[in-house]
Amino acid sequence: MRRNTDVVSYKSGDLPGHEREAPGKEAAKMIVVRGSSAFSSRQGVSLTVGNFDGVHLGHQELLRRTVDLAKREGTVSVALTFSPHPVRYFSPGARFYEITTGEERAALIAAAGIDALVVESFDEGIGRMSPEEFGREILSRRLSARWVTVGYDFTFGKSRSGSPSELRRIGQEAGFEVCVVPPVLRGGLIVSSTRIRDLLLAGRVREAEELLSRPFVLSGPVVTGAGRGKKLGFPTANVRFSQELVPLPGVYVVEAEVDGALHRSVANVGFSPTFGENSLGLEVYLIDFERDLYGNQVAVHFRDRIRDERKFKTVSDLARQIEADVRFAREAKYPRRRPLGGREESAGAGGSPA
Repeated sequence: MRRNTDVVSYKSGDLPGHEREAPGKEAAKMIVVRGSSAFSSRQGVSLTVGNFDGVHLGHQELLRRTVDLAKREGTVSVALTFSPHPVRYFSPGARFYEITTGEERAALIAAAGIDALVVESFDEGIGRMSPEEFGREILSRRLSARWVTVGYDFTFGKSRSGSPSELRRIGQEAGFEVCVVPPVLRGGLIVSSTRIRDLLLAGRVREAEELLSRPFVLSGPVVTGAGRGKKLGFPTANVRFSQELVPLPGVYVVEAEVDGALHRSVANVGFSPTFGENSLGLEVYLIDFERDLYGNQVAVHFRDRIRDERKFKTVSDLARQIEADVRFAREAKYPRRRPLGGREESAGAGGSPA
């Protein structure tokens, strides 16, 4: 294998909230290339470009069209993305939370059927490129693009001055076709990473799930806690997550993934005000689950918000409320999610590469 490359294998059925695939079906394999200068292909390339933060329904439509186009044209399907996120370059002091980690993003893109993911370092060199330089040097010369699929709001080049129409002009001269995909709508509003971040920060995890096509996830190892839950009759797993974006503090119905199996659970995101804590934590009570999870990796899939976090007068009052939360979580019903890469309705039929 060449330097600066890795291989990611992932099944769409391994994604949170998605149906498992039939036994024996092979996982999709995707090459991850660090830097466009390290990429090479003997075939032409059908390329899509974006940040893909969250890999939401709009991103999935870009990926689906790119994969379909590659199959039709006999090309390799490639996604080009950036690290760090360009916002950190253009607005270094801004409060900005990514929805997915780089590893999560790569796994989701692999599950969509993309052959190769190119992760370009977004530095001063990229940030200062004119749209013309970016199109000719990165897309055409380094990535050998024959088709480039982008969203309706795609910007590129210095100060984000390039537009889809300018990309079309550059493509005509550099030898690649451009497909512009219209926005995907939900509830009459455009699906976007910004909208999803706002929903999560407001605790509206069910609405965020609709736009992601899967539950939002926080994950990490289970670490030793104060043991208060056990004394109350509800032993909790204290999950030390590393993600930047955290839903609004409160109590949630979640599914805790342990060794590939999902367990209905109740999670508290917050500060444990009854006990005077002041650091943000994630405590999860797995219903009808008795294993010791210390040291295990747990992925917490957020399905619904039950209530705000609040301070109780007595520990007994807290225990009674937890009992009510557990009853709610046990009885709650949620829809199964569609497979990643399934067809998605968009706002219009324009932009087809056909």
